[in-house]
Amino acid sequence: TEPFKRLQHVGLIMASDGRKMSKRYGNVINPDDIVELYGADSLRIYEMFMGPFDQAIAWSTENMMGARRFVERVWRLQERVNAESATSTETEVLLHQSIKKVGEDIEHFAFNTAIAQLMILLNHLEKEESVARSTYETLLALVAPFAPHVTDELWEDLGNEGSLYSSVWPSYDPKKTVSDTVTIAIQVNGKLRDTIEVSRTIAEEDLKAQALARPPVVKWTAGATPKKVIVVPGKIVNIVV
Repeated sequence: TEPFKRLQHVGLIMASDGRKMSKRYGNVINPDDIVELYGADSLRIYEMFMGPFDQAIAWSTENMMGARRFVERVWRLQERVNAESATSTETEVLLHQSIKKVGEDIEHFAFNTAIAQLMILLNHLEKEESVARSTYETLLALVAPFAPHVTDELWEDLGNEGSLYSSVWPSYDPKKTVSDTVTIAIQVNGKLRDTIEVSRTIAEEDLKAQALARPPVVKWTAGATPKKVIVVPGKIVNIVV
């Protein structure tokens, strides 16, 4: 009896020359050499980020640096952790979205898209003046399945007792995965001229008024009275002049 609920085929990692790795072709990659140069966590992240789990893809040692930089950026972010920092609404929404997506992607073996979401989250946190300790701890927990060594060390550096892997996987609030605001594209005669961030519950007439008052819109309409203003709720305002 197999101890698995379903069969998941694994995509073949080809050599950089596009052929199957073989001693015969002299194109085999020794993982020990990669670990020595870039670290075990970088190797793990690269292998899981290089493509879908069930599809074949060619190896590229040159692309390993991207995974290495990601690990280094997670490490450097600890310098901006502040227990007194408050978490902004924007950060909270992205954090809950990331917990949801990474958890679901791991269950579906979509490791590459899970890591992509972690990169989005990391990019956002790096723009913050400081990062709340709880937010950073959640980031470490989400990164841990992909980079277990560095995250466990960072977890210990924060003063936590015990291993990160004895902690509970982060939970998310479905209500907090949806932002209260939405970015609306503003088009003039079908061409994108501006964007605006507004409340999701904004009245259509108020949205039209704000869109028409935007400087780029005023420029491209040249003061002419619009013939028509078409609103696609939550997405686009198209001004026809």
